[in-house]
Order: sequence, then structure tokens, then C-alpha cells
Amino acid sequence: MTGQAERDLVAGVIQLANLLTRRLAPVFEKARVTPQQWAILSVLDRSEGPMSLASLARAMMVSKQNMTGMMARLEQLGFAERADDPEDLRSSRVVLTRRGRATIEKLRPAYEQWREALGGDLSERDLAAAAKTIERLIEKLS
Repeated sequence: MTGQAERDLVAGVIQLANLLTRRLAPVFEKARVTPQQWAILSVLDRSEGPMSLASLARAMMVSKQNMTGMMARLEQLGFAERADDPEDLRSSRVVLTRRGRATIEKLRPAYEQWREALGGDLSERDLAAAAKTIERLIEKLS
């Protein structure tokens, strides 16, 4: 692959990420949740228990410092809370609050409907191939 083609791929992925964020925002607007906050809440919802900030940052592929700021906002909104980690006093664990869980349950149907509509006229095969390619690129860059 030439340098130009790689730049086109990267530019396209960035443009797609920007479009997804912009188009998804109205789904969460009434609940005052951003698409990025939804992603964090979803990771917490799928976890089997409290998560460290470091593991949450890794799951979101952001720095721990960035995650600390995002968590502060989620705490202000009452969607998540931090508690000291009894096994590591330098660390804290993050959990969803009742309000956070209720918000996920409330927004999930609209999100699922939006996500299904996103595929629109694309075949399942094309969507699966795109998902596989995205996963491979994420693995390569991780």
C-alpha cells in the first residue's frame, strides 16, 4: 500500500468517526449524554464488577489522565462513581450508579434502532467485513 493510500484510509476513518459522533449525538441529547460518555457507560455496564480507571482507559483506548477527566463529568451527572480500591490504595474502582443503569436501559432501544438503521442497505457480509477490518486495525495499533 502506498503512503497516499494509507493517508486516505486514515483520513476516511477520522471522517467516519466524526460523522458517527455527530449523527449519534441526538440519540442521547435528552439524557445529556455524549456518544463518548455512552461508550464508557456501556463498557461499565458490560463489566462483571467495578473497573479500575486504568482498565477502563485501556478499554476506551485513551490515557488514564483523559479517563480521569471523563469520569469526573460522569460523576457530576450522577451516572458513575469511584471508590477506593482496597487492594491498591493508589487506584480507584468505577461502577455505574442506579441512575447510570437506568439511563442505559432508557437509551439502549433508541441506540439499537439507530445502529440497525446505520447498516441500511449494506449487506450483512459487507458489515461483517468492515467490522473485521476495523478490529484488525485496532489490534494493530494497540
